Amino acid sequence: MRKSVFIMIVFILAVLAGACNRSSSDKEYVKKVVLNTESIAVGVFKATGYDYPNFDYVTEALKIDGAIVYVTLTEADILKTKLNNIDVLVFPAMSKDQKMDKLDDEVAEIITDFIAKRGNGAISLSNGGEILTKSQKYQSLDLLDIELTDNQDLDINSGVIRVSLTNDGKRMFPELFDYESVTVDYHYGPKMNILDTSNVQVLATAESDDSFPVLIKAKCEKGKLIFANINPELTPGMRWMIPRMVRWTFNKELIWYNRKVFRPNLYDKEINLEAGVKEEIEKLIVELDKGKKNEVIAAMDDLQVLYPMAAAEKVRSMLILKNDDIKLRAARFLVDIEYTKALEDINALIKTERSNKVREELIAYRNEFENMLEQN
Repeated sequence: MRKSVFIMIVFILAVLAGACNRSSSDKEYVKKVVLNTESIAVGVFKATGYDYPNFDYVTEALKIDGAIVYVTLTEADILKTKLNNIDVLVFPAMSKDQKMDKLDDEVAEIITDFIAKRGNGAISLSNGGEILTKSQKYQSLDLLDIELTDNQDLDINSGVIRVSLTNDGKRMFPELFDYESVTVDYHYGPKMNILDTSNVQVLATAESDDSFPVLIKAKCEKGKLIFANINPELTPGMRWMIPRMVRWTFNKELIWYNRKVFRPNLYDKEINLEAGVKEEIEKLIVELDKGKKNEVIAAMDDLQVLYPMAAAEKVRSMLILKNDDIKLRAARFLVDIEYTKALEDINALIKTERSNKVREELIAYRNEFENMLEQN
């Protein structure tokens, strides 16, 4: 429970939308939201019929900031609540080949009113918020004069790229003021064609021969928008950018996050997952299943250097193995990449671990995870 909580507003979305009309898959994303006067209530949009591969990464990144509480919103939830008690909407990335080509007219009106008239904020990650932009092919709310198009002719379409912040970007992320560039995940992000620059500011651009904006902010009547075609929610050391964006769109004081999560350039070079790297990763993951102890640990070492996020869930499953060396190396791996989803697994292990030495190490890893969360 957060300290000094004097107003408790519990969003039980299964009830709000009508429990009899909600599937079990919807219910698993329902989260109780506890608000106080300092809270920022974030709604993470999960449209029915679309896949959101990074959804959990977005919500885990939001947990970094102790002032942020979040809830998953479907169309039914928006219709029921009219986005009352929500301050910021987040549109996570959808699968690369998906386009949001339909949205209930009333839902569209509520979202438009939420941003433009009520002065709230919205954040679009990759193709998640295409509905907010101008589009000739799909339904569009035309809230911002940019057009998102395919951006497939790059040296790196999926992997980690190097980006440079503009002066405006360094004002939003002053921690990066002395950095010439930083590395961040990029996975088939759309190209942002800015049709009207009057209300748009570019925060960061890709460092490539075909340089293009990867992060912009904009005003939409009373509201504020951020569009990112990069994926900081997937990038260890840069996930803190997500709660920072939330604070900017809500006109909330920008706070600094600690060194547990602020680690720019943890990836010291660009990574092209389509240049044979995927195959190498797959071989190493097979080694995790079939190798002897030393081979398994060596495979984790290699994966952590190569591209650890690709093996995060596999390594998480190894926490329950009997071998203490493998178990502890897996825990270290997950802590190093800020995989806070594994915190519940670590807590469960601590309760059942018989070895005092192993338990002490697991407690240390749990403490590291907890220090990443609910800052401020």
